[in-house]
Amino acid sequence: MKEDLFKDYQERLNVLDENIRAVALKYATDFYLNKNCSKEEAIERGIVKAEMEKRNLDRNG
Repeated sequence: MKEDLFKDYQERLNVLDENIRAVALKYATDFYLNKNCSKEEAIERGIVKAEMEKRNLDRNG
C-alpha cells in the first residue's frame, strides 16, 4: 500500500538507498495519514527524517 500511495514519487525514491527508502516510505505514510500533509510534503519529510536518523546512527553507532 505504501508504494502505491507514493507511486508518483517513485523516481525520487529510486535514488535512495533501499533501507532509507523503506524507512522514508514508513514515515511518509505516517505524515500523510496523520499529520495532514500533502503527498509531496509527506514524502519529502519522510526522506529527510529517514536520512537524519541514519546519519545519527552512523555517527553514534
